[in-house]
Amino acid sequence: MGYHSTTGTANNTADFLEKLKDFLVTTVGWTLHDDGSGGANPYYVLKSTGESGMEDVYLQFLMGTTDKLMVRASLYWDNVAHSGVKEAYVVTYCYIAVKDASSFLYWFYADLDHIFAVTKIVSTYYGQYSGLLKRFWSGAVAITQEAVLSGSNVVVQVNDASIFSPGSYYLIKDNANIERVQISAIDTVSSPNTVTLASVAGNFALGAKIGEDPQPVIVGRFNSPGGFYALNRFDGYAGAALQVGVSGSADAAFATSTDPDFRMGLTTMFPWLAGHTAAAYSELRGEFIEIFQMGGGSADSEDILDFNGTTYKIFNLSGAGMCAIKE
Repeated sequence: MGYHSTTGTANNTADFLEKLKDFLVTTVGWTLHDDGSGGANPYYVLKSTGESGMEDVYLQFLMGTTDKLMVRASLYWDNVAHSGVKEAYVVTYCYIAVKDASSFLYWFYADLDHIFAVTKIVSTYYGQYSGLLKRFWSGAVAITQEAVLSGSNVVVQVNDASIFSPGSYYLIKDNANIERVQISAIDTVSSPNTVTLASVAGNFALGAKIGEDPQPVIVGRFNSPGGFYALNRFDGYAGAALQVGVSGSADAAFATSTDPDFRMGLTTMFPWLAGHTAAAYSELRGEFIEIFQMGGGSADSEDILDFNGTTYKIFNLSGAGMCAIKE
């Protein structure tokens, strides 16, 4: 469906939730997976298969906490039981800053991979990022052609074994579980192809996905880009708040004090990088999509930059500082 943006005024949090849902579903092409708008704490769960058509993104937007629209991600959302499987979020931080009883401005930037929401509360701009990262690992996955049972040296039929290298580690996931596995052998001649998993701890359904980095979904804090909580890490899922990460930009210490291209009257934009920083799982995971940090003093909030016909909206975001977001 491509990349889209819009702006407007929300009358309050409830109105904002409706506008966000309508934008993602009607304009961008997400699917309304579960409608909980009639409950005591109204919510929507939106689903996307990504720009590639091979992703699994489930995001819940939930009312119920004063001046906050809570955001949660899940490995899978059961729209019959109305519950998430292996969720990622922290109540204290994972929300879009809103106002329950008064109007405020908003900007939405999204594609089928992610949503970045900016709100202006009084005079402060807040950003919140949810969805996929622009991953540094491959997004290619093989689909299992049969159920996978736990055990050692497990041979599994897949639609394409050519994407794997024997001896390397990958993630296998379905709608219930995700774990790290080592592929010890591949067979690209047999039909269907097969892979041999050195060991599997859990059971996985027909249609499970195996790849280097399936489902690199994150839920940012209310002051994105900044800290975030990922749906998984290199070894799978540990808990809702246990795949913690942070983002940073290449110009780090200089962003608030100087413009790197001042001598030519130009503006330099740096990508926001996202990584896990805990000692046990430190890795650079990817980039935020279409959000850039800028040198300080070169623009004001809501200014527009035009780079060869591509425009970017400027915001001085709480926590993140001067950022440029593709329109």
